[in-house]
Amino acid sequence: MTAISQFLESEIERGSFPGGAALVAGREGVLEAAHAGEAAIEPVAAAVSQSTLWDLASLTKPLCIGALARLAAGGGLDLDLPPGHFIPAWKRTRYDGVTLKSLLTHTSGLPAWFPLYTRGEGARAYAKALPEIEPAAVPGKAVIYSDLNFLLLGDILERHFSAPLDRTFAELVAEPAGSEARFLPREAAAAAATEKGDETERRMTAAMGLSYPRFRAGVVRGEVHDGNALRRGGVAGNAGLFGTARDVWALARSWLLDFSMDFCGDATPLLPEGRGLAWQTRRGAGSAVPEMSLRSFGHTGFTGTSVWIDPDAGRIAILLTNRIHPSVKPGDFNEVRRRFHRLVWAGN
Repeated sequence: MTAISQFLESEIERGSFPGGAALVAGREGVLEAAHAGEAAIEPVAAAVSQSTLWDLASLTKPLCIGALARLAAGGGLDLDLPPGHFIPAWKRTRYDGVTLKSLLTHTSGLPAWFPLYTRGEGARAYAKALPEIEPAAVPGKAVIYSDLNFLLLGDILERHFSAPLDRTFAELVAEPAGSEARFLPREAAAAAATEKGDETERRMTAAMGLSYPRFRAGVVRGEVHDGNALRRGGVAGNAGLFGTARDVWALARSWLLDFSMDFCGDATPLLPEGRGLAWQTRRGAGSAVPEMSLRSFGHTGFTGTSVWIDPDAGRIAILLTNRIHPSVKPGDFNEVRRRFHRLVWAGN
């Protein structure tokens, strides 16, 4: 049994997650990969396999939106443009100072979350609702990690590329990288299960004094867990990608081989948390460990996913789990991620 196999088995025994997949790679290829546990325990048990598709959750942000933004910028798109350049409703004065770059670094001032589906479902309803959201801070003054930033970026990139986000991602990012990661998995049974009954968003929505009549009742499997992504049609800038560990590796590898300080470096040096463009840097990251180099960057996802890349060590570490199945457990899942990362970086 390999070290990361032992890690997965021990974390499953701890109750950290029902099932998971882990992968460690270098510049030349995969060094070690393992999977273990259950892809679903309700309503029917199903074992994890090498081909299990994981709801990548917020890994969608760097692996899809970050990659497309980098391609667009390489083609001449000015990331200092305001959203109003693309969407007239965003020309309102309360959004002065918001730019594509501030959306990518989570410094736009937009609030962390809002259940847009309570104002109507689908891309058109979201496009109408998003500009009505009141800012929570002055642009550039704080890092507020916000799904809204990337929902808006998804809309902007669809306009820039004149194509739906899923098609643009498939043609310009996934296929060239040799990754089969995709939105809208074809078979529900191929995916690991997530939460039962939309309980997390049900509570969050109620806490905001809002209501919504169509929360899911059963275990979510084969559909994106995130409610805003789901009710936009399953394709969104903040979440929606599914893939295996090797699919994620294929996407992450391009960032290791073509490291970009412009995107992956610390773009928020005067703020408490280090953010790149769609990526998080090691500074202030709860899932990072000191053994990573200062130039390391990565991202996490609510479903129990993470990817970290260290350009100095030439290392990629991927952990994909269904830690929210069948319910979200209390505790800091970053502790699990740090145990994994200490194991990976101890070998450098």
